[in-house]
Amino acid sequence: MEEYNVFDREIINNELDNKIMNKVFIKDYESIDSTNNQAKKYIKSSAFNVELFNKNKLIIFAADSQLAGRGRRGHNWLSSDPASIAVSFLFKPEANVDEIPQITAAAALAVKDTFNFFDLKTVVKWPNDILVNNKKICGILSELVLNKEEEIFVIVGCGINLNNDYFNSEIKEIATSYYLQKAKKINKNLFLARLIEKINFYFDNYLAEKRDQIINQWKETLNLTGKKVDLRHNGKKETVLIKAIMDNGDLLVEFPDGRQKKLQSSNTSLNYQSLDKYNDCSWEGEKNEF
Repeated sequence: MEEYNVFDREIINNELDNKIMNKVFIKDYESIDSTNNQAKKYIKSSAFNVELFNKNKLIIFAADSQLAGRGRRGHNWLSSDPASIAVSFLFKPEANVDEIPQITAAAALAVKDTFNFFDLKTVVKWPNDILVNNKKICGILSELVLNKEEEIFVIVGCGINLNNDYFNSEIKEIATSYYLQKAKKINKNLFLARLIEKINFYFDNYLAEKRDQIINQWKETLNLTGKKVDLRHNGKKETVLIKAIMDNGDLLVEFPDGRQKKLQSSNTSLNYQSLDKYNDCSWEGEKNEF
């Protein structure tokens, strides 16, 4: 296995600012089921120590290979190839637990900024994927979990295609990687170090009464308001106008007959290629198309 595809805590720590390094604790593995599952097992295990969160606000679970990664709506996230990154961030929120579910927006901005640092332009897809040229390069899954004392913890997992040079026939039409886009490989430890810095920045701001600023930045990055798009809602294909993105992540959309409805990500998926199809089209005067 190439060295740049193997996690090395020493390299990561050397890349981190001292202030950040003192706030995180990294647990790395060669192969596990999933980093999110490992984080869940940890907080319910005898090895769990809540005092660690007083010293380390973020516990990071990173694996060279995860065999049972999960995405949104129970979908699998294939990251058994060590060329990809499987990482989860575990933390204990101190307040505003009802606002935690939208922490995914902060994570998406952190991943996007990290790719920008390494000179790759990406798009944040609603609600929690990162795309390049309409192909998925990263998926994000956030979960609220309880320990034995029923204290609330948050897990944010990221599956990132980094040095992958091919994908199997099942996903090759919808997946891409940093290597396939840039024709060069990168040490995954350097990428993770930058991602930890960005995650720390966005999470700190999100949890420090700057949630509105993060959510607004996420909305602007999505760039969906006022756009016409094809989507699937409850298994049915629709074409709608996106009127607004709500603070909780729901979409307020308008149907061709003028009805408006809030749609949740749990039963809705957007066709991002259709955004190009409808680009520069006016919603007014086109209702006869539906």
